[in-house]
Amino acid sequence: MSDPEIEAMAAVSSAFGTLEDDAKGRVLRWAADKYGVSLTSPIGMVGQREQSVVEVDRSDSGDVGESVNSANGVVAYDHFADLYSAAAPTTKQTRVLVAAYWFQRIKGQDTFQAFELNRELKHLGHYVDHIADALSANVNKKPQLILQVRKNGNKGQGRKIYKLSGEGIKVVESMITLSVQR
Repeated sequence: MSDPEIEAMAAVSSAFGTLEDDAKGRVLRWAADKYGVSLTSPIGMVGQREQSVVEVDRSDSGDVGESVNSANGVVAYDHFADLYSAAAPTTKQTRVLVAAYWFQRIKGQDTFQAFELNRELKHLGHYVDHIADALSANVNKKPQLILQVRKNGNKGQGRKIYKLSGEGIKVVESMITLSVQR
């Protein structure tokens, strides 16, 4: 009797045999996005990941627009464009997740609304049609990446208020870490 999981691992191993490391990372990120799986961080980053912070040495990269906040170790981006570029989201759901991270972790807001996220994404040319659907996809994932905390207003005109879950924060920080490692 064959094990489909072992067969899938063998197929991946065979396919990766000819790829360079950066190509492997792109393939893994694509597969994770396609199948709704969050990637875990490399073993050397486990202690940092549990604290939900990203510490990145960018002294040799020449990047501008970001700095490490020594108080909490979170990379502080001066502009949403810098964060978006560092995370390199590929789907509507990950674009929304990165925008949510901008408001909650970088700008320090406790919660956010859909229109705020789409406003920032629109400025970069990445407007998300039906943003409520992208937010719902993140809310419905297991584990949840975004949490709905309340709804203001009546049924027809109410605005939902959201916040990132701890797992959502980890996913974005993993995207940033993977992007830096390329």
